[in-house]
Amino acid sequence: MFNIVRNPSVDYEKVPEDLSGLLIQLLNYGHPRISHHSGGWHCNVEMNTNTTGADFKISSDFDIPTPYQAAKQCHERIINTLKNLTK
Repeated sequence: MFNIVRNPSVDYEKVPEDLSGLLIQLLNYGHPRISHHSGGWHCNVEMNTNTTGADFKISSDFDIPTPYQAAKQCHERIINTLKNLTK
């Protein structure tokens, strides 16, 4: 379902400690976007798929206090979703 090419030497579940590293990590799964709204930060990733016509997006909550926390929540949701899809 996903065209993620896994590098065995990379721990995809490990969360980088800085925003830049985390956004680069999210690129492994698709196209990350982070934005600020009136109440706080939001992150979403348009996930890579290899199915024509398929659209799959994972998002953080809105109104997250920092951009890092929004990206981290999105990363956690991606990992949990992928684990559930491969059960």
